[in-house]
Amino acid sequence: MDDELYRKTRIEAAKAGKSMSRFLAEAAKAKIAVDERTAVESKRNSQLEALERIFSGPEWDVSENGRMPTAEERNFRGRQSDIR
Repeated sequence: MDDELYRKTRIEAAKAGKSMSRFLAEAAKAKIAVDERTAVESKRNSQLEALERIFSGPEWDVSENGRMPTAEERNFRGRQSDIR
């Protein structure tokens, strides 16, 4: 730790009525807690984004003249040679 940072830390610790080690330990705990919350929120946000993409539906037009295809139309293979 350089001299200027040491001096400022000592002053802030004294203002808070704490030893430097206690002051630094509490600052480290607060930083770690923020980092952990950020990581959890980031993971949750990426999971929510994935769900939103899934629930938004397909990005292509599957309807025909405004109606969805029937099961028979969806499953029609078109060519008998595909059946083995």
